Amino acid sequence: MNKSLRIAIADDEADMRMYLERVLPRLGHEVVAVAANGQELVEQCLRVRPDLVISDERMPIMNGKEAGMKIVQEYPVRFIMISAYGGGATTADAPHVLANLLKPVKLADIQAAISHAIPEAC
Repeated sequence: MNKSLRIAIADDEADMRMYLERVLPRLGHEVVAVAANGQELVEQCLRVRPDLVISDERMPIMNGKEAGMKIVQEYPVRFIMISAYGGGATTADAPHVLANLLKPVKLADIQAAISHAIPEAC
């Protein structure tokens, strides 16, 4: 790994947030923000300005796609979206989303998505 990333995570499921908090440091990255909904994600990202955001697509108050659009209006950041439903945001409707993962997410899936989103990080 060449670069340790500062990563923000968001998911309305506590188990998924804990999983990401546990596995991302194993890959050499730092979790700098943890949010349970899109509104929290926007607030935290604008405060800490992570290198990468890993967010659930469907969350209460504001979904991951909407949160991403608000965040990238303020500064450029890449997103990896996670969904239990498939489909996911495409680069046509959300150019900041560089990868989509389907739950349940495995460590290898996360590592590959980070490599795709930010190749110099791995």
